Amino acid sequence: MSSDPRASWLRVGGIALAIAALTTLHYTAGHEHGASPHHLYRRLFYLPILAAAWGWGVRGGVLSAAVIIVVYVPHAFGLMGLHADPASTIDKVAEILLYGGIGWLVGWFVDRERGTSARLRALLVDREETITERDAALEELQQAQERLVQSEHQAAMGFLTAGLAHEIRNPLGAIRGGAEILRDAEQADDQQRRVAQLLTQETERLDGVLTRFLRFARRERAELVPANLADLADEVVQLVSPEAAQRGVAIDHQRCSALPTVHLDAGAVRQVLLNLVLNAMQVQPDGGRVRLVSGIDEEAALPLFARVEDAGPGVAEGERAAVFHPYYSTRPGGTGLGLALSRRVLTEHGGTLNLGEASLGGASFELRLPKGGDGGR
Repeated sequence: MSSDPRASWLRVGGIALAIAALTTLHYTAGHEHGASPHHLYRRLFYLPILAAAWGWGVRGGVLSAAVIIVVYVPHAFGLMGLHADPASTIDKVAEILLYGGIGWLVGWFVDRERGTSARLRALLVDREETITERDAALEELQQAQERLVQSEHQAAMGFLTAGLAHEIRNPLGAIRGGAEILRDAEQADDQQRRVAQLLTQETERLDGVLTRFLRFARRERAELVPANLADLADEVVQLVSPEAAQRGVAIDHQRCSALPTVHLDAGAVRQVLLNLVLNAMQVQPDGGRVRLVSGIDEEAALPLFARVEDAGPGVAEGERAAVFHPYYSTRPGGTGLGLALSRRVLTEHGGTLNLGEASLGGASFELRLPKGGDGGR
């Protein structure tokens, strides 16, 4: 039966009209017309009974049969001064019993069929929910396995990196000290000073590389402070604007909605955005565009988001799973630590960093944070 009240009332009206019409025809079929019209109208009463049983099950079938019996009995047995149905008493009593029996039997079958259908639909819904939950659990398990493998890889590489950095930093300091002595010596000529200066700069650069490796191997947690993700994005845009202008890269920040102030490691999250923006600029050596988008998605589990999009070549499908691995880089001279460190920062805040396709045609890196902003620390 339709759940639309309007359709239900139309069905009720149609059945009532059919009963009224058949009753009128039955009562007005006099004896001069013979018994045939009476037989026909008595049997046509089955139609509204079947319609009611189909619409409302046992309740509808029995109720419509009862109404028909009530309106038929006076004519059947000549009560209240009415002329009687010319059929035999046995036929009329049998007809009355059939009205009730058919209304109940058809209604019972309809109720049983609908109950079975409802149970099947419930089972299908439960099955779909079970499949959805299973798929979600499998996806969560896969992500947990990936995080575990990545954590083990980071721990092993971090331990190795810390040892290597310690062994390299000592002789590097000696080399830098010797270069500074040569640079500042009175008897050194201009060429020697330039070479010594170059050595000093290169040792400083190597020391910076070692510092980044050590930071990845042993990240210290900073205090959380009230911060606004959109304001951090504005600061990054302001910071890189001069370099973007030199490169011919157009950069802008679009605020989709106002963001609340939450507790963050503001310096670390700002550095994440800066790394993402610099990467987006570096993949567009001949100019291009970088767009930051920030906002809040109230329906998401991690509602706060900031997205960095570029118009570069994007990231190949086969490389997307590896770009967040430490020491993996597609850029010549890259250490492969920027995205790995960025994801670690977001993970420590209870958030995520994901790679997708940008509407500008290149890559899109989206960071998500919880609204509470405590990062689970």
